[in-house]
Amino acid sequence: MMESIKRLRNPSELKIAAKENLDGKWLIAIAVTVVAWLLLDAFTSSNGGNAAYKYIIENGKSIRVQADGSAFKNMMSIVSLILGGPIYFGVASYFLKLARYETAEFNDMFSGFSLFKTNFVLHLLMIVFTVLWALLLIVPGIIAAIKYSMAFYILNDNPEIGAMEAIRRSKEMMEGHKMRFAEMWLSFLGWFLLGIVTFGLGMIYAVPYYRAAKANFYLDLKESYSV
Repeated sequence: MMESIKRLRNPSELKIAAKENLDGKWLIAIAVTVVAWLLLDAFTSSNGGNAAYKYIIENGKSIRVQADGSAFKNMMSIVSLILGGPIYFGVASYFLKLARYETAEFNDMFSGFSLFKTNFVLHLLMIVFTVLWALLLIVPGIIAAIKYSMAFYILNDNPEIGAMEAIRRSKEMMEGHKMRFAEMWLSFLGWFLLGIVTFGLGMIYAVPYYRAAKANFYLDLKESYSV
């Protein structure tokens, strides 16, 4: 039976801690966030209204037609799947070090490649399990994602365990704290919306801020419970 040994911080306190962690370290934190986005998300999302075009000659006239970028996007989706686990592990490692007031460096975001197989499997299982729950309804999918949200932090602290064990411990750690996690996420909703209306520019500030708060959330749970 797990027993609480300290009071857990509320979202406002977690955000204060995040700002303290990021003080004087914003540039590297932003670089880590942007590079992770470029590697995993930038080329896999829909192009929306910015579709690529090519020109063909028909009956002596040059005609502009929309180019098919699906092959490229599919390739980048595969790259994202392969790199996702190690990169998410590395990003968690960087922000964990910040939260612990340890020396955090840009290269920390690539530390997950030393455990490539475990991180790849963990990322894949998290996707599969979350999608399976989401097939029932959106809400179960969201709850599943929250339950698994501590897995990469746990693996950072316990690199000897396997992917399934990291998921199991995350589910156990999050028992009774899923709403608290949701409250923390919702406290950043305004920042995320600002990021959207500023065409992503606001995310440069919001995402490192959120990741730092999330690392502190994990440390709260780790220090308060045995996993």
